[in-house]
Amino acid sequence: MSPLLISLLLAGATPAVADDSGGLIRKICMSSFAAAMASAGKTAPDGMADFTCNCFLDEVNSGTGLDMAQSRCKSRAAAEFAVE
Repeated sequence: MSPLLISLLLAGATPAVADDSGGLIRKICMSSFAAAMASAGKTAPDGMADFTCNCFLDEVNSGTGLDMAQSRCKSRAAAEFAVE
């Protein structure tokens, strides 16, 4: 998870902000996803970034902690897109 995302959430950007239907938190998630894939030297399958970030926003909006939301969504995306 990017330090910026963590800072925003700790500074009061609560799930209400994440619930802005594709706003700042989603943009940060998409950017973080792209950076993680680039760092791993991999190309994500089409739709994987959207799936992962939608999952993350849904989890956070339902009250799941950031680390748990990230972990759950990475696992779900890996299973959904058959990625190891």
